[in-house]
Amino acid sequence: MEIPEIAQALINNELQTLLKSSEYSLSPQTRVEIYEALGVSNFSYNKIVDETLNSDPLPNLSIGDLSRVQISLTVARKVAMLWGLACQESDLHFKRERDKSEEEIYLHRLKSEPIENIPDIPRAFVPSHILEMAERALAGNIQNYRTLRFEANELWLMYPRPEQVEREFFIKWATQDALYEVIGWKKYNYDEPPAEDALYAFAGIFEGNDFHNRRCRLDKNKEHEFWHWWLSEAIPQSVSKVDVS
Repeated sequence: MEIPEIAQALINNELQTLLKSSEYSLSPQTRVEIYEALGVSNFSYNKIVDETLNSDPLPNLSIGDLSRVQISLTVARKVAMLWGLACQESDLHFKRERDKSEEEIYLHRLKSEPIENIPDIPRAFVPSHILEMAERALAGNIQNYRTLRFEANELWLMYPRPEQVEREFFIKWATQDALYEVIGWKKYNYDEPPAEDALYAFAGIFEGNDFHNRRCRLDKNKEHEFWHWWLSEAIPQSVSKVDVS
């Protein structure tokens, strides 16, 4: 699929502005406008989670939905690569013991069982597991969609707050954003715009040792790099994967 003209015009305008300055922030409003310009949605966002938990199968994705899903997956994969660094940063505040036997059990189950039947995810595999859930759901490789939705909802319990594990938190939520888009639970708005969690995962600087005085700011160079990649690579490469035939 090609990027619709309206969306491409918005992207081109932002790229021109970005290339003229070493500091650049892509506004939430423009991000939402770009997403909306990719096409109409088939999702019924007025349905609450309780109503959809027992629904089977997943909703049909429109061309616009598929474009947005592919972008979110591309973005989530990029920041998921930072998971090792994120865990190292968190361990400066408190180090969690790594249970190798738990990881071995998990990997065995992942090979032998449907992914939606695996509720216990070792820390090392959190983002990769959520992405695998999203990718299998998108491919139709799920045996029980009700269980998938239940486990997707349960993921709220993992990293409910960011303090002292900020980069882990934002990476996890970037992957969960992609999963929620696949199953029809995510609609972006100006308060929760596209790529917000991924932006902080990629460009965030988290300071302060005490739980109560933690502070977050964005590395302006990394922010510039992220938006340049999002506009010039992530969106066109993702949209090109959508088959309109």
